[in-house]
Amino acid sequence: MSGLAESINVERIPTLPAVAVEAIRLLEGDPSNFESVADLLRNDQVLSGRILRYANAAFVGARQRITSIPRAISLLGFNTVRGLILSVSVFDCFSDAAQERLEGLVNFWLHAIGVAAASELLAEKLGFANVDEAYLAGLVHDIGKLICYQQMPDEFSEVCLELEKQGGYSTDAPLALDVERRKMGLDHTDVGRIAAEQWMFPEALVKALAAHHQPVPEAIKPEKENLYQLVRFADAICVCHNIGSSYFFSTGAYDHQHYHFALENFMLLNGIEGGEIDDLVTEVVKRIEKMAVVMGFHDSETYQHLLSSANVTLGAMSVDLGQQNNELLAANRVLDAACGLGRSLKPGLTIAEALREILLAAQEAFGVKRCLCLALDDGEAHFRGQIYSGGEFAEFSVPHHGGPVVKSEADMETEALQQLRRVSLEFEEGTTMESGVAEIIAGSEFMAGFFLGDQKSHGRVERIIGELLVDFKDASPPVADLAVMRRNFELLSTAAANGIDRILMEKDLSRQARAMAAEARKLEEHQRQLFNTHRLATVGRLAAGAAHEINNPLTIISLNLQIMQRLLVKQPDDELRHRLEVIADQERRISKIIGDLMGFARPNEPKFTSAQVGECMDLVLGVLGDRVSISKIEIVNNIPADLPPVFVDAMQIEQVFMNLLINAIHAMPKGGRLELRGGVDGHERVVIAVVDNGVGISRENIGKIFDPFFTTKREGEGTGLGLAVCHSIIEHNGGILQVESVVGEGSTFSVRLPIDHGVQLRDLKKAVDQKTARGDEQHEICRILIIDDERLLNEMLQECLRAAGYNVDGAYDGVEGIGMLRYQKYHLILLDVRMPRKDGLEVLKFVNREFPDIPVIIVTGLASLQEIKNTVKMGAFACLKKPFVLDKVLTTVNKALALKCKHGQVIT
Repeated sequence: MSGLAESINVERIPTLPAVAVEAIRLLEGDPSNFESVADLLRNDQVLSGRILRYANAAFVGARQRITSIPRAISLLGFNTVRGLILSVSVFDCFSDAAQERLEGLVNFWLHAIGVAAASELLAEKLGFANVDEAYLAGLVHDIGKLICYQQMPDEFSEVCLELEKQGGYSTDAPLALDVERRKMGLDHTDVGRIAAEQWMFPEALVKALAAHHQPVPEAIKPEKENLYQLVRFADAICVCHNIGSSYFFSTGAYDHQHYHFALENFMLLNGIEGGEIDDLVTEVVKRIEKMAVVMGFHDSETYQHLLSSANVTLGAMSVDLGQQNNELLAANRVLDAACGLGRSLKPGLTIAEALREILLAAQEAFGVKRCLCLALDDGEAHFRGQIYSGGEFAEFSVPHHGGPVVKSEADMETEALQQLRRVSLEFEEGTTMESGVAEIIAGSEFMAGFFLGDQKSHGRVERIIGELLVDFKDASPPVADLAVMRRNFELLSTAAANGIDRILMEKDLSRQARAMAAEARKLEEHQRQLFNTHRLATVGRLAAGAAHEINNPLTIISLNLQIMQRLLVKQPDDELRHRLEVIADQERRISKIIGDLMGFARPNEPKFTSAQVGECMDLVLGVLGDRVSISKIEIVNNIPADLPPVFVDAMQIEQVFMNLLINAIHAMPKGGRLELRGGVDGHERVVIAVVDNGVGISRENIGKIFDPFFTTKREGEGTGLGLAVCHSIIEHNGGILQVESVVGEGSTFSVRLPIDHGVQLRDLKKAVDQKTARGDEQHEICRILIIDDERLLNEMLQECLRAAGYNVDGAYDGVEGIGMLRYQKYHLILLDVRMPRKDGLEVLKFVNREFPDIPVIIVTGLASLQEIKNTVKMGAFACLKKPFVLDKVLTTVNKALALKCKHGQVIT
């Protein structure tokens, strides 16, 4: 209130004439008592003359002229006279202040009288008890605007000017109340409330002036406190039908679109038909014409000009509404098509089926004869496309990355691929796009939209997943407004993009679910292996303890046997000798079991060397016949000769192979086929499989096959420690021993051993040593520094290079790496680019400046092609992009070290 008081001077608000105040007061009293009003009118000759003129005009053909106020009141009725009094007195009260805009003021009062008449008619229709209050509320509902003009003429004139520039039918422009608040710091409803309180209007009238722009969300109830809702309804009718102007416009009218929405909402909520509104408007116009006689401008040029300009405005509104209706029809077609896509593009559709649905929707929405759609398919390896032309569909595909633009007689296909390539390149370079972005292709009538997905691609949240291209050349109906067409096209493109993204996400989720299921199976297998390993370790510890405790008494037994055998030489006894030999055999058997137990529990540490498993197997096959009969066994060796070398203890692996082959032969007592297979699995391991077609292992026994002392052989044929020892040896060599078996069909034992990745580097290092060896030069050990914040990768690279015989240090960010360079001499640096604290490019600059003779190999996963080129320009020896092939790393390291040798430094 304080802010309004500063803007509006309450003392300058005009005082209403006494006759108007009395008329308002009688609204609360007995309408039949009008003597006080008649007395007041006798003293106002001007007002009396206007009322008598209205009375004579209303009763044309009367036997004699009406010359007295009481007779006029008697003929017209008190309510009519009271309305005349209020209209004339309020108009005269403000007419002097608005002489400069008199033509606009007439237009304004026509609107006020129209709202008053419409409020009165609506009050009768909706069952309000006192229709006089409705008339007065409608008449003075905008009185705040007159006071604003009186006290802030410049600011209010700016409001009128801005609203008049909006034209006859505004759609996107700001609302009038917003313009008033921006220009004046308040609006006319605030000022109207102050004036109504100053004039001591009834509470219902005060609320009508203050709240007649408030939304009405329900049907109007015929109660006094709802009078403001009635005025809102009447105001909307007069604005929409161009009855006067709610502002001081000499021509045209302020007709914002929200008035039409409000009117339609009122009609719907209150059950009023369009024909009833037309009848009401006709009656309102008649009452305005009668009131114009009293107001004094019925025959003026202003009034005639007002009527003609109103017709022009209505014509323009009709054209605008027709155009907007066409736009709405077009938008409805697009919305129907978009909603249809939302229903039809369900997860489970193939990309081809989804493309066909999108093309049919585009044809339905825009009435076009040709359109094309592309979408990612087949795990993002390529785009699948379909063309719709003349009712027929044709399919094609194009690679996702790097594919050449297809030269085709189909101009749409060529255009689509060119635009896709252009936008993809811009997108990869960081150009910001929004889903559904569309544009007209220069020099054509094609419009292209690009679909963006939400999954990560190249470090970004979005990715291009498709394209829609439509030829609007022969669209039906023809394109009239490019902006409207663009908006509708973007809507359909967005719906299509969302559908394609849902389908791709469903496929991706299915792939992830399958991958997770596979990982779950692997985890279960690893847990089983871990459990078995833990169990075997426990058994091993028990066996080691038992073997230690048994060895002592067994030694005593052995010594006593030897003494007894020596005594028998002096006193021969064949029976006793025989029994001693039996005891000696069992003693040797126990000793062997204890030895096997110790081998299982505490195996010898492997002596790792690079070995060829094929050669190990050949050595075992060469002596196999000395250990077991193989006359009935067909041995087929299918192990490839070019398998990668493994990093194991060759003698221990040969022991395992021998045990597996003997077990396989024992499983085929009547003869059979023994096949040896070799290969490389997906985990960088060499796999050797021993396959027999023997008796097989039952399901209940296969889980215990590697347990110590478990055997399926008869008593005395085996100790049950062979496979347990094999399992322990393979595990200590960093490998895995697995078994698969079917009873009656045979068994397969698979040995998986780690590939020796360091062999190539060691060979290359030897070659460099031989090439650069000089007998009289001082040799020094080569030391390599790896600077990478990915700890696991850093340690793996260190392990690989150490296996090749190099000294290797690791630093886990740029600052740590620079510190190590200051205190240790290095011959080569492997450097990541993006690291915390100090990135790789800063470290590279430091090395080039402080240690220019040290070659640097960049190893990075996030670098772009341009960044790779920049690192080489900055002095890096080479740049390797993750994920890399280890052989390529080793080759690059060798080249870098060889280059260092050429510059005169010998390294080993």
